[in-house]
Amino acid sequence: MKEKKVVKKKKLRLRGLLTILLASYLLISIGYYLWQMPVKEVNFIGNNYLKDSELMAYLDTDNLQIFRLNSSKIKKNLMKLELVKDAKIHKNIWGTLTIEITEDKVLFYNLNNKKTVLASGKEIDKNDFLGIPTLINYVPENIYKEFITKFAKIKDENIALISEIEYSPSIVLEKVVDDKRFLFRMNDGNNVYINTLNIEKFNDYLGIFEAIVSKNGDVRGCLYLDSNSENNHFNNCYGV
Repeated sequence: MKEKKVVKKKKLRLRGLLTILLASYLLISIGYYLWQMPVKEVNFIGNNYLKDSELMAYLDTDNLQIFRLNSSKIKKNLMKLELVKDAKIHKNIWGTLTIEITEDKVLFYNLNNKKTVLASGKEIDKNDFLGIPTLINYVPENIYKEFITKFAKIKDENIALISEIEYSPSIVLEKVVDDKRFLFRMNDGNNVYINTLNIEKFNDYLGIFEAIVSKNGDVRGCLYLDSNSENNHFNNCYGV
């Protein structure tokens, strides 16, 4: 009876050892498979202005294994692009590399220095953006910086409604009473006067003008949003 028990224990130990070896082999095989997995596909998400081909030019994934790629290095390369504000790298076991791009917001084109202005305050040479307005005249530096910060709070769809931006201080009896006022010339033919203090009012432009049209018909004129008053003044631009 004692000998039989010894044989049974040996069989159990052998079976357990084989199970461990098999599990180890599978883990090693899976690990090796993943280590050798090539980059099969690259997907970019979140990029609106930058084309996938532009982003790909800053990657070096040819003949490389996906899990050997250095995510920090990829991000560093992409951040060399002036429009890239942030980049997040995602990998999966199927060989797909997904890169989530956060672009800097494009605000307007500055005609004075021939630069495109971004929400971060950066000015870049790229000038082929559609749907952004043009700043047509000089703005004092301190007001210019403040204007960029405040203008960045306008929604993209509302920025697209503006054709031109003009720095237009309010002057009464040859005295400047508001040196932070701007004029937005709209694509729909209206003019909007606004200052940096009240600039977020412009996010309600469509609703405000819709109310004006419902009251006065399909008119065009000047809308004054440069006041702290909740009443938005509108006239035909000649004060009538």
